[in-house]
Amino acid sequence: MIFTTAGRPTEALVREAKRLSRLHKGTYISREKRSISQLMNLCDEPLIVVGFDRLFLYKDHAEKPVFFHPNSAMFRTKALLRGRSDAFIQASGLNKGMSLLDCTAGLGADSIVASLVVGEGGSVQAIEGSDHALILQEGLKNWQSGEAKIDNAMRRVVVIGKRYEAVLPNLPDDSVDVVYFDPMFEDTILESDGVLEMKKIALYDALSEEMIKEAKRIARIRVVLKDSWKSSQFQKFGFQQQIRKTSKFHYGILECKE
Repeated sequence: MIFTTAGRPTEALVREAKRLSRLHKGTYISREKRSISQLMNLCDEPLIVVGFDRLFLYKDHAEKPVFFHPNSAMFRTKALLRGRSDAFIQASGLNKGMSLLDCTAGLGADSIVASLVVGEGGSVQAIEGSDHALILQEGLKNWQSGEAKIDNAMRRVVVIGKRYEAVLPNLPDDSVDVVYFDPMFEDTILESDGVLEMKKIALYDALSEEMIKEAKRIARIRVVLKDSWKSSQFQKFGFQQQIRKTSKFHYGILECKE
């Protein structure tokens, strides 16, 4: 992965780009007034541009970058703070002090919402196997929402930059309360809340029987799946589909300890 800065960088920006390149075992190159296209033509690797307020990820010569923004997590967390309900929280059964393993973090919205709900006594681990993991990790550390409780919730989320297929088999039995899947299928992308460029780097793997088995082994309480209302995955893996007549996406629940 290549790291550089925005145009006309300050010394602080250069230092940050170099720090991130060392931290993530990438390569720093000086911007030198070159365009993004020119920089991408230098190598065939993802390009991280360190901007003045966020990171930008360019990949496969895409014209527009992927960057972190909490998107729907902002209005969802604010609604929760006002005492309103959230469909994901209802489906997952999360409450203060509980733990969540989000196997498909994406832009991190559900992980942020979960972190707010479980609080300081709980934990949220967000697995993201695409190149977006770095953007997500740094964004969660540095985003300023203007609401301390939401910022603190973002800081508490632990990002795991690996594919969930590599993570789940190595976790102990009953190690978290809830395991969550929100696979990046085409219907999900069309309804995604945020950066459409995310679809260019997303992983499109379907769930497997083996991974559902691992999730049930790990979860103390339940496994939750979010998918299109017409998805066959609910029935295929034995999820109890939660019908939401006004939504194109439903949640499915697998109770692990009945």
